[in-house]
Amino acid sequence: MEIREAGDGAATGEYVRVPTKKYSWAEVRQAVHDLRKELSSLSTMVPMAISFRKLSNGKTRIYFLRTPQNGWEITLLYTDINPTQQPNNDRLDWKPLIESNVALGVSSGKWSREEQLLWERQRVAAWGIASYELHPKTGRVLFPCASSLFVAEEGANQPPPLVPRSLTTGGGAPLTPALCPSTPELVAHAAKGDIWLAGSTLKRPTRLTYACKGHEPDRLADDPKQAGVPCYVTQEEFSRYTGFWWQPKSDDNVFRIVYEEVDESDVKIFSFPSSQTSSGEVEEFRFPRAGTPNAKSVLKLVTFKLQRASPTTVLDYYHEGSADTHSSDQSSEWMEVVDIRWYELRQPLRETFPWFEYLARVGWTPCGQFVWVQLLDRKQQRLELALIPLTEFSAPCGYEYAPHQLNLQAHGSKDKQGVSQQIQDIQVLVSETAPDAWINVHDILYFLPEPPPSSQSSNSGDRRISFIWASEESGYLHLYLITCGLIADRRERVRSVIEMITDDETNAVGPNIISKEPITAGDWEVMARKIWVDWPRQLVYLVGLRETPLERHLYSAPLNPPRPHAVQLLTNVGHSCTVDIDEDCTTAVITSSNISSVPCTRVYRLVHAPSTRLHAQGTLMERTPSESSDTRSFNGSWDSRSGDDDIDCSDTALLVRESSLSASDIPPPRIYSTLLSCGVPAYCTLWRTNRPGRSPTVLHVYGGPEVQTVTNSYKGIRQLRMHMLAARGFNVVSVDSRGSKHRGRAWEAAIRGKMGQVELDDQVEVLQWLAKETGCIDMERVAIHGWSYGGYLSLLGLATRPNIFKVCVAGAPVTCWRLYDTAYTERYMGAPARAHHAYTRASVLAHAPFFPDQDGRLLIIHGLADENVHFCHTAALLSELVRLGKPHRVQIYPGERHSLRAMHAAKHYEATLLHFLHENL
Repeated sequence: MEIREAGDGAATGEYVRVPTKKYSWAEVRQAVHDLRKELSSLSTMVPMAISFRKLSNGKTRIYFLRTPQNGWEITLLYTDINPTQQPNNDRLDWKPLIESNVALGVSSGKWSREEQLLWERQRVAAWGIASYELHPKTGRVLFPCASSLFVAEEGANQPPPLVPRSLTTGGGAPLTPALCPSTPELVAHAAKGDIWLAGSTLKRPTRLTYACKGHEPDRLADDPKQAGVPCYVTQEEFSRYTGFWWQPKSDDNVFRIVYEEVDESDVKIFSFPSSQTSSGEVEEFRFPRAGTPNAKSVLKLVTFKLQRASPTTVLDYYHEGSADTHSSDQSSEWMEVVDIRWYELRQPLRETFPWFEYLARVGWTPCGQFVWVQLLDRKQQRLELALIPLTEFSAPCGYEYAPHQLNLQAHGSKDKQGVSQQIQDIQVLVSETAPDAWINVHDILYFLPEPPPSSQSSNSGDRRISFIWASEESGYLHLYLITCGLIADRRERVRSVIEMITDDETNAVGPNIISKEPITAGDWEVMARKIWVDWPRQLVYLVGLRETPLERHLYSAPLNPPRPHAVQLLTNVGHSCTVDIDEDCTTAVITSSNISSVPCTRVYRLVHAPSTRLHAQGTLMERTPSESSDTRSFNGSWDSRSGDDDIDCSDTALLVRESSLSASDIPPPRIYSTLLSCGVPAYCTLWRTNRPGRSPTVLHVYGGPEVQTVTNSYKGIRQLRMHMLAARGFNVVSVDSRGSKHRGRAWEAAIRGKMGQVELDDQVEVLQWLAKETGCIDMERVAIHGWSYGGYLSLLGLATRPNIFKVCVAGAPVTCWRLYDTAYTERYMGAPARAHHAYTRASVLAHAPFFPDQDGRLLIIHGLADENVHFCHTAALLSELVRLGKPHRVQIYPGERHSLRAMHAAKHYEATLLHFLHENL
């Protein structure tokens, strides 16, 4: 990586402006077609969503998703690794795990509205198999596809490729399916707002909850509750997409699932033009705008048992989901679900934690006797990690819409399905506050099998729990080893007379932290998604940014005792990496690249003599472009929060492996750094056109929180439009300003209450510095362009700095933060009622009088069915511009949501962008 800094030698020379050529619409459309073909033919996909399984022959099987050679849809592939003592960089052959995607119906267009909305929240931008789950012990693979569930299992006489079998499901398109850990033949999934059970041994799919009426076409207003499905803001702003969790293990024959039940009665309903049809129909969505009520969440427990199915009767054909029940001649082999019961917490979470607003994370401890939750307040400045004993789910409950017999069953028996009646307190393990910023929710919580030797107590009666937790208390996200003492249960605790009379005391105790030791430390961040623990060797593996905020590396750190300054780098500086490691911490799959070299995926063995290091086992290489004759077109969706964070933040994000773009004669992008006037460094990327002299330039901006766009990783086809603009004669600049991700809490918190201010200050300051440093930017011909938050900043850029930006192209822009959702907006701006002036300053509508009066300077683009940044944002701005007599152009995409997914819409957008820039810049 070459990072150019101030004073490294600015380009000099006379300024020669290249005469501007005008292109017809037909010429621009053809250019888009040709560039897509040229750039996309140089790309394939690297492995993603990697899983591991130890085979009986000693080999390790690695499962992953990607497109097969000459294929279109993502599918499941695998490769087998034979551990070797000698380093090996030979190419590893990968093979299809399943026979064909064709049989799955991926080309049928059979994708439900619920699936499409889930993809929007997860930022999935590809067709085919978007996710899967592997049961390591049996090798059973479960995956959803085309509104169906499929399983593939390797038998004694059936090696891969396997023929997947469709599971009979109930209720509608199955969402977020999950295998039962102890009985992988069972699969729980959400459908139409409830939890269902499916399985290859079940006589019929079974509905486990009855939160929804479930009778279409009832209006959304008549069905405000759902079970097993998080509300919109939980998915969009906290990246939690599932709402139910299997008990990992139990010592009885009772199956248990903890689930979230959501009540959205107080959340306002909005209607949008349907994305499914052009006949004028509308779709309804619940969306909590800033300052309005959120959905309310409660935790419940459903339990059930299995028994051998009774013979099929005519009544079975009237059972829910019975259209696909199994034939009666096999009834002796089938199982059926019996004794379904529901339980609430003895004391609801909102009574135990009156300040709690968001149920950010939920899970089980490995022993299966506790449920843990991460609770966040409305301001998102207080977080508590709490441990809920299974015995707390002791209040039987029912459902209004459940069959009468099930409600009687739930309330009529004192048998608690194997749950002990010994009452224990809910215990707070960790409590954190961030009064000057906000708390970023993360996924790092790892319960250790036993307290570290250094924390053992001589008192055998002490009950302790040890875990690894991540916190930003130092200003940067770091790992901590925490040991807490568990407070004695109520039978062992002396209770006061008042407690015994009222029995309404608070149900949470703690935190009771015995020890808290940092595992990592310093002015750098640990990535917030995954760690791997080698308990026998007392090591933890993590991905972090210690060397530079631009590169992700794999590190190992000691646990016993933790030594934060003994963290060991395992990957090579000069590249950025994505990492997956197996459960035993013996095998790693690492994809590395930098801004000028293509990604390469290698398999390593982790060895520990004389010190921990990576031992190459082979390379998952891709065929060169010359070996492939296909020139498939890549539909890169324009993501609202696109950036290199997506590589680690979602198993289903698109990971693209490119070859050199020399065929287009485009110079590789280059990273620059400079000191801002506030004294901190900022980074930017320049995609430079191959034309001499100063050229028109596009400041491609996101600029908002949660995203880092400038990294030392290969860009290529992942940012197809950057290369497309460079190929058409435009420089492209991307800047990470204050408020962006992975630079520490103080860097992020600079935008608190100041959205649209410090970001633009930094963007313009870096752009002006870069123009002087490189000499290639024509500051009289600068466009600002972005999507979502980037569209918002683009509009503010033109309105507040019309002397800097000649034109603006704003995609799906936020124009008034009062119209956006609660969790995101209030996290950075506070509640509207308490920050009226801040909201007004940040509103594009308030700046409408300052848009220029010249034509050809403003283009606004928006999908009419956008359920994230609603079209009303654009409509409100257009109303103001019309009232003020301001010139503007608008491009609307009917049927498109926040991301432009249809190929024809993506191509049309690119042609519109290029044509507008050619005409006006």
